[in-house]
Amino acid sequence: METGADVGQAFAKARKGQPLRIVYLGGSITQAGDGWAADWLRQRLPKSQITIVNSGMSATGSALGIFRLDRDVIAYQPDIVFIEFCVNDGGVGDEDVIHYLETIVVRLKKLPHPPAIVMVEAAAKGGVNLARHRRVARHYQLLEVDLQQAIDAQLAQGDVTWETYFSDNVHPNPNGHALYADIIAKTLEPYLTNTTWKTKSSLPSPLSTKPLLLDARMIPLVAYNYGGTWKRESTLSFWWNRFFLGTLSSETPGASLSIPVRGTTFGLFYAMDKSYGSCFVSVDERLPTPLATNSRGGYSYTLPGQNLPPGDHRLQVVLPSKSDNPTTTHINGPVKLGYLLVAGENQSSPYTAERGLYPAEKLAQLHYRTLQPTSWKWSGPYTPEPITTAPKDALDYMEKRFAPEINPVEVLWKPVSPTADPILDFYKLSTSQKPAVAYAVTEIQSLESRQVLLAIACDYFAKIWVNGKLMVTLDKPHGSPKDLMLIPITLKPGSNPLLVKIGAGMNGFNFCAGIWE
Repeated sequence: METGADVGQAFAKARKGQPLRIVYLGGSITQAGDGWAADWLRQRLPKSQITIVNSGMSATGSALGIFRLDRDVIAYQPDIVFIEFCVNDGGVGDEDVIHYLETIVVRLKKLPHPPAIVMVEAAAKGGVNLARHRRVARHYQLLEVDLQQAIDAQLAQGDVTWETYFSDNVHPNPNGHALYADIIAKTLEPYLTNTTWKTKSSLPSPLSTKPLLLDARMIPLVAYNYGGTWKRESTLSFWWNRFFLGTLSSETPGASLSIPVRGTTFGLFYAMDKSYGSCFVSVDERLPTPLATNSRGGYSYTLPGQNLPPGDHRLQVVLPSKSDNPTTTHINGPVKLGYLLVAGENQSSPYTAERGLYPAEKLAQLHYRTLQPTSWKWSGPYTPEPITTAPKDALDYMEKRFAPEINPVEVLWKPVSPTADPILDFYKLSTSQKPAVAYAVTEIQSLESRQVLLAIACDYFAKIWVNGKLMVTLDKPHGSPKDLMLIPITLKPGSNPLLVKIGAGMNGFNFCAGIWE
């Protein structure tokens, strides 16, 4: 099989007058592109009725793409699918990206009428990590459109700048979209003329070590009739209503929702607005994920259950108790759920999961207390000496022990000035923009021995010690830097020292913390 042979076969049928159905699947770049090269294709294939479907959804990558596939791609019976997720997959680990992307490719190729697939590798200022997408594309001999290489070549001529084609670091302006369409057309051109394309009837063995999620889907929650405090709403009063089929909504403090699910991977797709509230989401009453659905407008998703034993599980959503001191992580208000995300049912067994330590009643009573910046002292920035070449981030520094780890008593800890912002930003505190690590210390007081949930949000890398014990190491992608991660800790009576080591990334050097108790 030749690379892109499936595209050549689809074009060969279209030249004879057969319909050509094309779906573009991607993020905001695809959404704004609105079917690059559509006019060119109609000119070059005048005998074919060409249907273009734009399934771009801004701020989404291949992780959500596996669930969107049935609704946003397969439903349109595509002959060619263009996949653009390189940019939005940037913060996801290599293994996961390959797993998600390979799931999409294999599921499409196993359809009764498998479509041709084209990998669109969009550009980013400073480059994009396309190695993962390229590996999958070449494993399945899929045609690639390397827009990064094409843009770099254009800029190398010296008569244009990045701003000629882009409105920011990744989003093309009208000139950029026109250039993207031209590059895609030139990449497709050779596949319009050759009539001898041969494809394989079988697929190669998967690259992924984990089972592919070939049955992933989005289930509209508005169809559920739970009654009580949960109500069904038909629309949202925002442009992103186009991505929903109504919502299941509640704003009652302490309200809970329990949904039986079958499979290995579960999550939620939900609406966001600054007037909304927060909630907890968990699977099998295990450690919950806190969701602040009020940090911006739009939508997002969470996957609190991944790679679970196949079988019957239970997903729960719990709104927090009424708050007398609202924070961004504990604020009462409506929570609007759009879709249940489910995958892995085909792998299911009679297994029924045991319940964990966090039933709805317990989550509903938790209160959040911010560890205010003024309660912290900090030290840094630290880098190994000497530095010959400044790295792009401080990941390599995280395993090196600096003075606060070796002998914290002798460190000159600096106080943090009063501020309304709960985030400690070490770039601002140190007035240095070089990749480095910094440390912060505080104490948590407790009258008795008890378990609480330490909540940490950090940009890039961290290590966290409680009472001298290392509790967590964050050295891989872990979602948005605004998302809180919960760590169960046991407080002893009296003072409980908390030490945090933060490593700078390319765009951030900060963290914030609090306690759910």
